[in-house]
Amino acid sequence: MFRRKTTLPARPSIPSREEIVDDLTQATTNDVVFKMEIDNFSQSDTDDIISIAENLKDLDSVEHKEYQNPHQAYIQVASFVEKVNQLEKYLIGLRKDKENLKHMKENLLSDIAKVEEEVKKRSET
Repeated sequence: MFRRKTTLPARPSIPSREEIVDDLTQATTNDVVFKMEIDNFSQSDTDDIISIAENLKDLDSVEHKEYQNPHQAYIQVASFVEKVNQLEKYLIGLRKDKENLKHMKENLLSDIAKVEEEVKKRSET
């Protein structure tokens, strides 16, 4: 019922603007920062992403300048990353289960065909 409180790793220092720009200029076009698997997204996923981006733009307007405590923001981001990692593990498990079900279906269909054949042979004799 109650979950154990997760221990967070030490918070890294915030990179300077120059470090960020330097990292981005050194990144190649096939760097993970610039890659996105489009095949895994449906139209509704891309619509959701666009609407989220628009909402973030709205929140970033001058009248909505409310800054969150950096420590709270870090805790939220760490929690989000942990949940994403858990979801990825669950997704892998679901894919394995889907494959197992697919094989079981194939086996059942072949067994049904064999039984039908046997029944047909016995009814002919």
